[in-house]
Amino acid sequence: MEEIVVGRRMRVGRRRSVSKARPWIIALTVFALLAGAGIGAYFWFVRPAADDGIPNPAVVAPGGFRADVASNKTITVGLEVRNTADLPVTLIQARIIAPPGLTSTAISIIPTGPENEGFSLDGDLPPTVPVELGVNDGDRNAIVAARYTIDCDSLDATDPTFAEQIFVIVKIGNEQREEELTPPVVDEETWLTATAKRACLDPVPTSSGEPPLPPLPATTGSPAPDPSQPS
Repeated sequence: MEEIVVGRRMRVGRRRSVSKARPWIIALTVFALLAGAGIGAYFWFVRPAADDGIPNPAVVAPGGFRADVASNKTITVGLEVRNTADLPVTLIQARIIAPPGLTSTAISIIPTGPENEGFSLDGDLPPTVPVELGVNDGDRNAIVAARYTIDCDSLDATDPTFAEQIFVIVKIGNEQREEELTPPVVDEETWLTATAKRACLDPVPTSSGEPPLPPLPATTGSPAPDPSQPS
């Protein structure tokens, strides 16, 4: 019996030649990578920041505010804030750390434009929306308005060293940051404590007539009487 062996035929052909990378190409690639990394590092560490030359904080509370004291142990305050930078700043949000005994029911940011002329603190506070503060006297201000209910017993028991705080989130260009404002002071008491104590008096002082607290700019309500002018 004859055996037939089937096998694979070997192909005869040329072996592909492996091209070697030329040394100058490798050197050029390494140089380009190092140059790119160096330029990136330079712009990361020494690039001008978006807020270079901008004061920090860029938004301040110059001291003016108005308060409305209701007979149901509710107070509403409106604080003037101002852009001190030389370019527009967007006011995104505000938050206030109030003393014990004050429960927040609303907080809002209100632009001081013609659309809010005659604004009154005894009405509903509008929802918070971002407000752009300009660089001119007529558009660089805004109002942070907040409403609280008062627990007079808890307020009276507040630690005298408690510190009220006001924070705003601002956007400058593409950068966003939180800044702390200085609360106004009335007769050596911070604004919320002073206003809340008025709400706890019996009888509660009315908000009619000229308020004893510093008024807001005239664009947010009726201007306070000028004591230098005859009545």
